[in-house]
Amino acid sequence: MNWKLIFNPFGIYSEKQLFVTGILLTLTGALLGSFLDVTYDGVLDIHQSETDFLTSLKENGINVACIFVTLLIAGKIINRKTRAIDIFNTATISRFPMYIGAVITSSPILTRIGDQILNQRNDIQHLQLKPLDLALLLVISCVLLMITVYYITLLVNGFKTSVNAKKWQHFAGFAVALLIAEIISKILINI
Repeated sequence: MNWKLIFNPFGIYSEKQLFVTGILLTLTGALLGSFLDVTYDGVLDIHQSETDFLTSLKENGINVACIFVTLLIAGKIINRKTRAIDIFNTATISRFPMYIGAVITSSPILTRIGDQILNQRNDIQHLQLKPLDLALLLVISCVLLMITVYYITLLVNGFKTSVNAKKWQHFAGFAVALLIAEIISKILINI
């Protein structure tokens, strides 16, 4: 198996292939969000919430734009030859795991457990979850955490490829840019 394809497609495919694929993934993610009632209310967030296609597309667009702008600024600081198309492709392609997370987040199991917790939120100390529900919640939480790690791995590898990042300072700049993107996306989505 070619692991580079999975963890760093940015060095394998042309910018045009990545661009088209990224746009299609973003539209697919918005469709998934609207059909599954999942909201992307931050760069690093997926939640169950009733939504429609345009709202989901807006949220996805804001998330991609926030990642794009902050990583492009960080990239230009590190290497002024950083190309906008490469950072844009990183911002769109790397969101693929979030769309997988959307499918998992919308699962009936999580909905049922979430409803049970919400129904007992005023008496949370007496919350009684079945052992199987706790086990499923733990497994699903671990899978979603791995998906988030995969998302960030794709972002890091795309940024590294786009910027030619090698020093720890470059990756510290990436981390700051990602946190700023999360904050800005939360503000813009909630306006």
